[in-house]
Amino acid sequence: MGKKKWIPILLAFLIGVFAGVLFVLPGFQRRTDVYLQDFSVSEDGAAVTVQIFTTGSMGYIRAMEAKQIGDEIHCSFYRCLGGLNSSLGAENTFEIPLDHPTQRIYFDRGTSFDQLVLERDAGTGVWTSPSPLPQ
Repeated sequence: MGKKKWIPILLAFLIGVFAGVLFVLPGFQRRTDVYLQDFSVSEDGAAVTVQIFTTGSMGYIRAMEAKQIGDEIHCSFYRCLGGLNSSLGAENTFEIPLDHPTQRIYFDRGTSFDQLVLERDAGTGVWTSPSPLPQ
């Protein structure tokens, strides 16, 4: 094969790789504009289900990562795969497993300070939101 026949094949391959990267790459980016819309606690108190929304005009959430740090849980949220405004695999409800010492749940803000979204009342054990939830 001559050099001229390889150019279209190489070009098609490079375009495919570039398109693949654009499809997958956004799914690894964190969303820091996620807010608590509503929540519920399971009957046995082993999990909190959170319903979230984003304030950004583009993009959706596909996944949440919850890390336990002492008596706190810090949640990070990730964009959907498939481009900037893709809804591929979009979710807005996530379950956060709780263990007994958990007292506070935070959402990632992309800074050194995460936002407190839920806390357990030390006296009653009831989960509340420190700020009013949107109506």
